[in-house]
Amino acid sequence: MTSSSDSDIMADSSIEPDKQTQPGRIPEHAAYWLALARLPGIGRTTFLRLLEAYQTPRAAWEASDAEWRDARLTRAGVVTGTHRDAALKWAEKQVTQLQESTWSLIVYGGDRYPAALAALNDPPPYLFVRGQIPDQPMIAVVGSRQSTAYGITATEQITADLAARGVCIVSGFARGIDTAAHKAALSAGGTTVAVLGCGPDIVYPKENKSLVAAVADHGALITEFAFGAAPEPRNFPVRNRVIAGLSYGVLVAQAQSRSGALLTAQHALEQGKEVYAIPGEIGRAHSAGANELLKSGAKLVTSAQDILSDLGIRASASRTASRRERSAPMPSLTPVEARLWEGLGGSPCHLDRLAVSLKMSAAECAAVLVTLQLKGVVKQEAGNMFSRNV
Repeated sequence: MTSSSDSDIMADSSIEPDKQTQPGRIPEHAAYWLALARLPGIGRTTFLRLLEAYQTPRAAWEASDAEWRDARLTRAGVVTGTHRDAALKWAEKQVTQLQESTWSLIVYGGDRYPAALAALNDPPPYLFVRGQIPDQPMIAVVGSRQSTAYGITATEQITADLAARGVCIVSGFARGIDTAAHKAALSAGGTTVAVLGCGPDIVYPKENKSLVAAVADHGALITEFAFGAAPEPRNFPVRNRVIAGLSYGVLVAQAQSRSGALLTAQHALEQGKEVYAIPGEIGRAHSAGANELLKSGAKLVTSAQDILSDLGIRASASRTASRRERSAPMPSLTPVEARLWEGLGGSPCHLDRLAVSLKMSAAECAAVLVTLQLKGVVKQEAGNMFSRNV
């Protein structure tokens, strides 16, 4: 993971006043959620133990250090009064910045907190969020910052197809593969979640400034890091863990050995998630990581259908079709063509299964499908699978 320079970082000062008073944007006792996690020795696991013991961060905060130690929740001598004063002052400033921003704070156990993250052994106590985290199946798409034309093209094709079928694309907002994944999801009329390795008020990399509003309008930006937190190298493994945690599985599009994308894949394995990889060019450093994953048992992906079929994701193509497809007029169909098109439903279907369900011969079904493809309303995919195109 490379370090960032000041020239790569931009402070995001854009504020939309109409969103500042959004109900429920800041939880009750927000300062205590932030302050408690700020104390030395209070990591994610200890925070959750305190929350379980005292029910709320404020109640935990108001308990004495001696009570914490007696209950074996913390070690002796770790937290002092000075630590508490500094943490609370810092947290109060954070809440002020939050009030003046377009961001929300969601907390563990709250209604908006993602169930997938809550299921982790040590979930983040809170997340800063701009936008709305979609209630859809999520797939992470990650890869190298130093991506090639091959990697970008493969990422765009597969990601756009996933997004058009109702899958939310999760990535890390970095240069290269991450940015290509976010943009492809948006271009397909889908949703995307960007997990940041910096504070809400920082845009990194700065060239993605124009992408911030689009992601927020069609998904969300989220981060564990508070206002003012720079994109330091140590932050990205934390970010990668959240990327994997949100997702059904992780697709590594292109990666070198020892890359952040491989760390995300490792997090997915530890969390019991699926790992996928796009095969790369043999002998090229930027493909070594993905090819190593394939040798180690990752599932090979050459199309979105490989992932959809593996996970059994059934999404409504009509609800999340691309902007281009939604704008295309529906051509006139004969009764048999209309019957077959309706029979396809919202998810890809095999030719033989479609023929059986419609009580047609496979040959007759195939002939009608050819006509529907010529009319642009059906497309064929790998493995004799067919799906609606409008």
